[in-house]
Amino acid sequence: MIVRHTAEEPLNPVPQIPTVKGKEIVAPGDGMGYSAYEVVLGSDGNDVLEYGGPGCTSNHMYYCMKGSGKCVLANGKEISVPADFFMGFSSAVKCKITASEATRLFCVFSKDNEPSEDRVVTKPLSEVIGTDRDVDWGSGFSRRFLLRDDKFGVSVTLTSVFTRPETVNGVPMWYKNHKETAYYINGNMTYQWEEGKQEASFRPGGTAFMMNKNDPHRALPKEESLKLCVFYPALVGNEKHSFDGGYSVYGAAE
Repeated sequence: MIVRHTAEEPLNPVPQIPTVKGKEIVAPGDGMGYSAYEVVLGSDGNDVLEYGGPGCTSNHMYYCMKGSGKCVLANGKEISVPADFFMGFSSAVKCKITASEATRLFCVFSKDNEPSEDRVVTKPLSEVIGTDRDVDWGSGFSRRFLLRDDKFGVSVTLTSVFTRPETVNGVPMWYKNHKETAYYINGNMTYQWEEGKQEASFRPGGTAFMMNKNDPHRALPKEESLKLCVFYPALVGNEKHSFDGGYSVYGAAE
């Protein structure tokens, strides 16, 4: 397990976009199959985020946690970007994101094995809620913006974690077939791993828990919490947890 607190991370140029500074959430060397950063446009000299097109090699994905702005693609298409809005682009798609106010973005980069100008996914959270991509995973809801069929190699979700009587002793989970980052952005959450020998808790500003060794772990919510999750490889779509004894395990992709 790797634990990274956003407030403790320095503000550095994002490797894929050196003109933009951000805080490292998932480093390329963490062994997760992707990297992730938090960027605030409209502050610290970050005026424009621009990536994609010739010379780029990574799928690039963005979730707007706060603020608003716009995204313009190389073909001239303009996309309004409010809070709780997701965008996913192939490396072949060039985008330019600008903010109309201070805008907090969660940015994910993954290897693009099949660049395509047609691989574009944009949707607000409201278009996911209530659909088959809104999965009751067992102790909250997993709103899944990307699945395996979207061909990005990873899944990005916004997931709620509820406090329930059955979660007093923790929610036992074990991703044998996926590397998962759970980036908590609010709430009150503690993770335990190595059979309870190791423990870390959420800190204001954001905390990432990375199951880089497919670590069996327990999530102990002390109040309703919210996290952005990235899974590698991507989820098929209908995975959910069963807590009928032991650690819940997601099945392997078929």
